[in-house]
Amino acid sequence: MKKVALNIVSSAKIFAPIKIENLNEKKLVPNMMLRRRLTRNAKVMLYLSDQCNFEGGKIVYGTCFSELEETAKIANSVLEKRLLSPTSFQNSVYNTAPSYFSIINKDRDEIITISSGMKTSLQTLKTAALQALISKQRVLCVCIECLNIKNIEQINRCADYLEAGAAVVLEVCDDEAVEVEQKQTDGIIGALQDIFSVVNMHENGKNKILMEL
Repeated sequence: MKKVALNIVSSAKIFAPIKIENLNEKKLVPNMMLRRRLTRNAKVMLYLSDQCNFEGGKIVYGTCFSELEETAKIANSVLEKRLLSPTSFQNSVYNTAPSYFSIINKDRDEIITISSGMKTSLQTLKTAALQALISKQRVLCVCIECLNIKNIEQINRCADYLEAGAAVVLEVCDDEAVEVEQKQTDGIIGALQDIFSVVNMHENGKNKILMEL
């Protein structure tokens, strides 16, 4: 297995038991009509990318459950034999959040979307590392899960925080790097644990990591 040394340029994370507040949507998306169309995942991604000072470039986006709220709206419409909402239909795909980012920031660069169960953030990090290695450019790696839908408490057995996300901007480096420290963040869904470990390392002053491809 090949390993690549990466410099963590910037990082951010955010989470809340029910709903993340103060995502700064009005500043980040001045256009009210566009802002009203944003999904929860999109709002969290815009916030995290802003916190990372990332305005455009290559993106690798990971999510296990995708746009759960919009999918639930569609399922309820089918169940209740109501017309489907065109907005919910449009927003129900896995790449909704990074697509809104590209529209708002006029970013025409490449976007890769990853979904791999509880290994989602690990595979997203590996893909971002490979993208940085091949392109020789900085890459935004971001993973988000927004699970706050009606009756979620009846089936949720995996997370105390129903909305959570983390992001890192990565670039290849030649410096000495260390293995990622696998430390669990209590209450965070397994699909986000690996990227939270990387962000936690960066917050503790460890900026160089080794990622196995």
